[in-house]
Amino acid sequence: MAFTYIRRMRRLPPLPALRAFEAAARLGSFAQAATELSLTPSAISHQVRVLEKWFERPLFVRTPRLVTLTTEGARLQRDLTQAFDLIHETCAVLRPPAQRRELAVHCAPSFASKWLSPRIPLFMQAHPAITLRMTSSAEPPDLRQSTGIQVAITYGQPPERAAVEVESLGNELTVPMCAPRIAPKGAVEPGDVIRLPLIESELNPVHWADWCRLNGLRLPDAARPSFDRGALAVAAAVDAVGVALESVRFAEPELARGELVVLDGPGFRRIERQTHFLCWRRSDRDHPALLAFRDWLRGQLARDPPPFRSRRARVAAAGS
Repeated sequence: MAFTYIRRMRRLPPLPALRAFEAAARLGSFAQAATELSLTPSAISHQVRVLEKWFERPLFVRTPRLVTLTTEGARLQRDLTQAFDLIHETCAVLRPPAQRRELAVHCAPSFASKWLSPRIPLFMQAHPAITLRMTSSAEPPDLRQSTGIQVAITYGQPPERAAVEVESLGNELTVPMCAPRIAPKGAVEPGDVIRLPLIESELNPVHWADWCRLNGLRLPDAARPSFDRGALAVAAAVDAVGVALESVRFAEPELARGELVVLDGPGFRRIERQTHFLCWRRSDRDHPALLAFRDWLRGQLARDPPPFRSRRARVAAAGS
């Protein structure tokens, strides 16, 4: 009996299109994906459209100020990121030790795009011999299993895992913020805030119910627009969708440019918590690149400017 061997052909989209999409989806920005891949934003956009044409369906929802993933796009990004991480880890093991001059950092998405990425050039200037390899997802990695990752910056609750060291990145102020054009005029009271449309940030450990309870208010029983990333909630607030209750770390540029104002006043009670944590394996605690990154990160946090110019200060300045 004769057997015929039939080779299974993998029908895959173009690899450049997959890389461009994965970077844009992971970072939440075509511009940041372009920087990571040493391309132009228009090249990233072109490659994403190539992939959308290949799948015959949209992967992003595009608006003038924001792109968000479709359901299919989110599923593809999750699987692609895992696949690229696995490929990288496999190749890293085979590379000669002299070539492994890099530090793999996994970071929560909004902290990566809104706080860490703008400061990465400073790290590169201070440590030109160290190459950072950044990955991002909302789900924190298990450093006991993800041996290709040396450092993780996690969001929410500090992970409690054996053989992993955890360091808080400090207290963060979570406050209501909105576009100036929808902010109440004059002095603001907590009750004025909940009369505006409220934006929910799903993954934020601080919720509107917490803020209302702290300020002696009852949360209105109304539908609220919801986003699964703090960066998206901040972008929606800039577009005057409503009031976001977010960490000021996620809105530094928007607050500095006056695109957002913090709703604040003498009667407000603020929420301040530790929500980001630096994690590494104890077995890696003497890793030179890890120590350099940790010390640099501490220095950057210490140099952070005052978090915002509050609504209260803005009103006082206008009246002087």
